[in-house]
Amino acid sequence: MKILVITGTVRKGRNTGHVAEKVAEFFSEHHEVEVFDLKQRDIPHMEERLSNAENPPEDVEKFSELVEESDVITIVSPEYNHSIPGPLKNILDYLYPEYKDRIFTYVTVSRGGFGGLRALSHLHDITIALGGLTGPSMPVSNVDEHFDQDSVSEEYQAKMERFLDQVEDYHSKFSQTI
Repeated sequence: MKILVITGTVRKGRNTGHVAEKVAEFFSEHHEVEVFDLKQRDIPHMEERLSNAENPPEDVEKFSELVEESDVITIVSPEYNHSIPGPLKNILDYLYPEYKDRIFTYVTVSRGGFGGLRALSHLHDITIALGGLTGPSMPVSNVDEHFDQDSVSEEYQAKMERFLDQVEDYHSKFSQTI
């Protein structure tokens, strides 16, 4: 299985980057993983879908290639103001037919106790509208207590194992019907 992990924020001092790195590291022990970190990319504001662009941005073309090569897209996103970050919505909007029947999974992050559940709700709405399949999720509450640059708490180590099992099960169910 090939998994694309999208780090959905560009904010300075972000904790989401640590979570995305740890999820990607864990997944890569079992599957092929590619990380697309919005902070490391040059993604201009979307003026037209990639399929209509005469001179598409290089990083948007790369994103499209990675989406098309992936079996599963895992979005790692914080919750900002009860929703998702603008840069994440921007990159998602560049594509459309590429998402048809693509499996999406989600890791939402918050410093508080709700684990980004409102962002997760919006991600479900967005990916359904794009023609994707909404798969398993792993909300991360109190991120500062569980993830840092070097480590993951035992609690979230176990949650990542369950999340990977759910992703694999979901992929095996739906990859046969797609």
